[in-house]
Amino acid sequence: MSAGSVPKRSKAEDSVATVADVAARAGVSRATVSYTFTQPNRVSPERRQRVLAAADELGYVGNDAARRLRVGHSLALGLLLSSTSNPVYAEIAAGAEAEAAAHGRFILVANSDESLDRERAYINFLESQQVSGVLAVPVGDVPEELLGLRRRGTPFVLVGVAEGPHSYPAISGDNERGGYLAASHLLAQGRRRLTFVGGTHPHVDLRLAGARRAIAESAEPATLEVVRVPVQTAKTGEEVARTLLERPKSPLSEGTSRFPDGIVAGNDLLALGLLHGLIVAGVRVPEELSLVGYDDIEFADFAIVPLTSIRHPSAALGASAVRILLGIEDEEDTRGRFEPELVVRATSLPLATPASPSSRCPT
Repeated sequence: MSAGSVPKRSKAEDSVATVADVAARAGVSRATVSYTFTQPNRVSPERRQRVLAAADELGYVGNDAARRLRVGHSLALGLLLSSTSNPVYAEIAAGAEAEAAAHGRFILVANSDESLDRERAYINFLESQQVSGVLAVPVGDVPEELLGLRRRGTPFVLVGVAEGPHSYPAISGDNERGGYLAASHLLAQGRRRLTFVGGTHPHVDLRLAGARRAIAESAEPATLEVVRVPVQTAKTGEEVARTLLERPKSPLSEGTSRFPDGIVAGNDLLALGLLHGLIVAGVRVPEELSLVGYDDIEFADFAIVPLTSIRHPSAALGASAVRILLGIEDEEDTRGRFEPELVVRATSLPLATPASPSSRCPT
């Protein structure tokens, strides 16, 4: 062996190459090697290429992240969810997984649990895994990290409403139409004092806009009160029910509110909490008050009084997002909006004899 030559490593040595070995060969720090395999956006293209070349030379190919970085993608798609506790997102995930499996792909689910910091960390993680694309149901607006991911070559599809001008694909149910169907259904039953209970998410804003349109188009005078809540959970719905039950049968003075005779809830979890609170207090649903939820989750049909709801095809949304990422979308996928459906159950069945005004308030 000549002086100064580098001995060729055996296969046994190759299999145990370390981060320190790669760093020494590439002339970079161990941190740079780590970032190359876990957070590649933090490493310059020139350094990343040096690290990958060194990893190849040293047999550091056992690292799956390195292999994916070299070929540029994996068989996995990322699914970024703001909360897996929401049954709707579980349906989206199921639809995405079924469609991905049909094309030999896999889904990596990342649950940010309503945390923006956790969401950013997961986006970086999904990039480090070199997923072929990301289906995103973010906490709020599209995060900058996701836009950066797209600029670096990894596409994403927003499963939700895109705010303002945008160049990325976005699909969702027609939320404005859904809110219109819910309020129109209550108005058709003769309900005139409607209350909309919902959070501050853009989807909920559109549902409220649809309910307001139904009120504006009503041939009979009707009102729509809006009750905003911080989170759309069953517990919150129960708390709102208790607040509504404190209201008088009729206004005591100008500015006071009467008990509603119809409620549109921002989602089914809120509606189920409202339903529970009202029934426990003795309010007869739908005789005294009609209630419509939103999303038509599985629990809606199994409530003590089965819940009328607006159904969006959540599983179809997940499947559609996968097809768009894989470049095999059909005409319905490209439209970006899925038509909602009113599912009528016992919380809003039309009454045989309209209740008198006094009977529509709690005693």
